[in-house]
Amino acid sequence: MLRFVRCLLPVAFFGLQAPLFASPLTAYEALLSVRREKGNTILSNIVEMRGVDGDPQPVQWTLLFSDTNARSGVREFVVGSKGVISERAPVRPDRPAGSISTMAASSLKLDSSGAFTTVNKKAIESKVGFSAVIYHLKNQQGVPVWNLRLFDVKRGEVASMDVSSQDGSIVSPLHQTPGAVAAPPASPEDERPLSERWVEGGGLVGHVTRWSERTWDAATNNAAAIGQSVQSFFVGRPEEKNP
Repeated sequence: MLRFVRCLLPVAFFGLQAPLFASPLTAYEALLSVRREKGNTILSNIVEMRGVDGDPQPVQWTLLFSDTNARSGVREFVVGSKGVISERAPVRPDRPAGSISTMAASSLKLDSSGAFTTVNKKAIESKVGFSAVIYHLKNQQGVPVWNLRLFDVKRGEVASMDVSSQDGSIVSPLHQTPGAVAAPPASPEDERPLSERWVEGGGLVGHVTRWSERTWDAATNNAAAIGQSVQSFFVGRPEEKNP
């Protein structure tokens, strides 16, 4: 009996730890997972997308779509790196009936990776260090907008920012939370590992700039591979605008 229990312990341990090793994914990849199961039509009825504990991207996304056949008019999907994890129709919507506004995937040009790049750049400029991001894509007065909230290692909110998913422009500049402490500048003599100190005195802890460039390329290639049925939305790289 004791030997049987000993054999079970490693299995139980790794079963409990499995979520820790889940692969992160972008909002674009989450949308493609829903598309694979439900087809293209549903992508014209996006209500909102949410991702928590981004580092810089979350391991799960919650996607809401308008659905007249659902009890509350909304259908919810939870998506991970291996596809759709769950699907349900909430009984009680978190918004009044008739106030549900939708977004079409074809109007979304900036993936969550591009939104992160924008906010991380501004955080570095403002010397605001953070360790996690909460993403929320919603329809804001007819414009799809990314709201990004930045949190420190103690899960205290340090700043927030709104970025248009339509053209990559900044809708609301980086707003620091009153009382939040800005990260001190990184010292060249600091011998701690990169993951244990603020990069350039601000931005995501341990974030490497090249990560963004790789993500842009991968997302762009993905968009081209799926063809014109979903168009080339969500490419990740914000457009450079002339001053």
